[in-house]
Amino acid sequence: MLTIGYSTKKINPEFRDHIEKSCGIHKVEVIPFENPGTHSLSEAYNIILEKASNDIVVLCHDDITFEKKNWGNKILKHFNRNPDYGILGVAGSKYLPDSGQWWEKRKKMYGRVQHTSEGKTWLSAYSPDIGSALEEVLIVDGVFFSVHKGRIKKRFDETVKGFHFYDVDFCFQNYLEGVKVGVHTNIKVNHQSIGQTNEDWDDNRKLFVEKYSSHLPVNIKRTFRKGQKIKVLIGCLNFANHTGSELYVYELTKELLKQGCEVSVCSTIGDPLARMVTQMGGKVYSIQEPPGFKLGDGKWSLNTTDGLVLSIKNQLYKTGEPQFDVLHLNHTPITEHLLKLYPDIDTICSIHSEVIDLEHPVIHPQIKKYIAIRPEIKDYLINRFNIDADMIDVIYNPIDHNRFKLTHSNNKRPVVLFVGTMDYLREETIKDLIETTKVDNKDLWLVGKENGINIEDLIGVDNGHVTYHGPTWKVEEFVKKCDETAGILLGRTTIEGWLCGKAGWIYDVNSSGQINGKELHQVPYDVAKFRADIVATEIIEKYKEIIE
Repeated sequence: MLTIGYSTKKINPEFRDHIEKSCGIHKVEVIPFENPGTHSLSEAYNIILEKASNDIVVLCHDDITFEKKNWGNKILKHFNRNPDYGILGVAGSKYLPDSGQWWEKRKKMYGRVQHTSEGKTWLSAYSPDIGSALEEVLIVDGVFFSVHKGRIKKRFDETVKGFHFYDVDFCFQNYLEGVKVGVHTNIKVNHQSIGQTNEDWDDNRKLFVEKYSSHLPVNIKRTFRKGQKIKVLIGCLNFANHTGSELYVYELTKELLKQGCEVSVCSTIGDPLARMVTQMGGKVYSIQEPPGFKLGDGKWSLNTTDGLVLSIKNQLYKTGEPQFDVLHLNHTPITEHLLKLYPDIDTICSIHSEVIDLEHPVIHPQIKKYIAIRPEIKDYLINRFNIDADMIDVIYNPIDHNRFKLTHSNNKRPVVLFVGTMDYLREETIKDLIETTKVDNKDLWLVGKENGINIEDLIGVDNGHVTYHGPTWKVEEFVKKCDETAGILLGRTTIEGWLCGKAGWIYDVNSSGQINGKELHQVPYDVAKFRADIVATEIIEKYKEIIE
């Protein structure tokens, strides 16, 4: 039924006894190959394959142990259930670069191996536990793998000398012949070593690269199984305000969690949105800015702010190295730093404004897709930064349709609602609203936090039609009661108003807040495209697109 073979300097009866008893098969064939250094592993394994009485052969190092029994039956089941697979292992990679170093891209690695060295034990978890399923890869690690002799097309290449790259070469030459190679995670292997590279390893690597140069690099696309969760790290400047991009991150995170993603948010400031995300099952990493440094003050630099990168790393690595499938980044400074910390993870960037410096796009090969929250931003990215149009998708602000529903107002006079941060960018718009609503015999409600401008001074004493309400989480109470909304560009309030059936004044402003024009926009026929659940579904498809 099963043969287990291994090469060893000196046969150890205890090791043989361990693998015989732990595999769970009564009459297992064990072939130890005593090898004091006279044979390469390629030669040794070919001899074992020739001697093996069974079709399915396990080849492993002699310094491993198994935490659980019955692993042999699991291997038999894997081959029986997956007749197109010829080689299976506990760790491997979907990617082979032209360097031949198969672990070069961590996110392309799969499997799980426990290591013990110098009295310490740790788990190298390259991927989630996929249970009894298999994940197709290009190569598997030679620490422990199994071969179906009837399905492989090539034996080990004996020109590969020594003890390195025999596994990579064997798997890859069979892959090129159409043999499928897979990784499983339901067999727990403990390797009494950390593994290492040396001069011999590098010599064999160079020979491998020379041999397969016309085929490298190679990449197998990832496929998502039903129920498999995408692990997302969302980065944003802060996570405290109830405006703009912060609410974008909050609403998107909430819906991504509902749709089965694992979501972490990394930000310099956490509360109160952080608490809300944590309560929903997400993770929030609130990083600390180094002394004398303020992220977003316009003075940040990759060359001078390694302290911030270290701070981010310290937070994310508190409970071990977190694994992410994709980065979803917002705001220029945090984007720069997370790209530096995670150079191997494909990235999506959401761009929220064409008039704010902190929203300038980062141009980096790691970024595979830009999300523009309105069409004008896409034009801006193309025309100003020469970003290819195919790299930009317009996906609107996600709005909670359960909070914002169709309603009818009952005001004595028409009410215009403005929601937003009261800052220099919106100052001229607010002034115009104060004057025009007075002329039009309408009331004006201002909702939001003062930031650099004094609302009382703007309102004055003779404008009894204007009411300032300050910031609030319960914006829907105002949106439902108003008759029209107003805001700069296509902001959240306009969309929230549309979902409630309210027309919206959209002010076109430049980076100084000067008004270029304004227009009243009625509720669009396709207002459903702004619903958070629909937006999240679209973005998940973008995640899968760049991951696969």
